[in-house]
Amino acid sequence: MRRFGSVTLTALSVALLSGCAPFGISCPAIGYGSTAYITLDQPRTGVTLEVCDGEGCTPGPAMEPTGVGVTEEPVETGIHQLTGDSSTGWSASMLGGQPVLGYRLVDDTGAVIAEGSVDVEWVRIDGDDRCGGNRAAQVVLSG
Repeated sequence: MRRFGSVTLTALSVALLSGCAPFGISCPAIGYGSTAYITLDQPRTGVTLEVCDGEGCTPGPAMEPTGVGVTEEPVETGIHQLTGDSSTGWSASMLGGQPVLGYRLVDDTGAVIAEGSVDVEWVRIDGDDRCGGNRAAQVVLSG
């Protein structure tokens, strides 16, 4: 019986010290994502969105994995997926979700129509206050 007690105490100590707390008091070990749903105040065709996550960032295309032997560094936008278009809007997925997004709107000739930054009000869409969760935001750009 004494051996059972020491094994139980050891297992409980390892669980607590490694972050695996019993009784549902630990948070899941996952990174939550944020999705910004971005539209133009006057939707139209032929406009490309370049966006980045954070104040003072450089807008660019969504980050993609680089291939073997590629020496060019991608622009660190913080955006991992950007889908959609200027007539229906875009969906920008990121792990961060800073309070400010940088953006650049470019027409089909390559001319910059508008650029700047916009404040973002994120809303948690799942999870809880203690552990966090995925977030979403609606963003409208003038351009």
